[in-house]
Amino acid sequence: MFTSLQFKFLIFIGVVFIITVGFSILIGRQIVVVGKKALAAKQRQMELQNQMNEDEDRNN
Repeated sequence: MFTSLQFKFLIFIGVVFIITVGFSILIGRQIVVVGKKALAAKQRQMELQNQMNEDEDRNN
């Protein structure tokens, strides 16, 4: 059916595919983690900005 070289090439293609899927899963998880951190940082920034605006209004 397959020669030895063809079989080895198919195994190589399979290994590369599995590695690619693994990296895509890792990247997807990191995107979620970074997104959550960015959202939390944005919320903290808005809270601090609102607090600074309130303090500025009190001083005027």
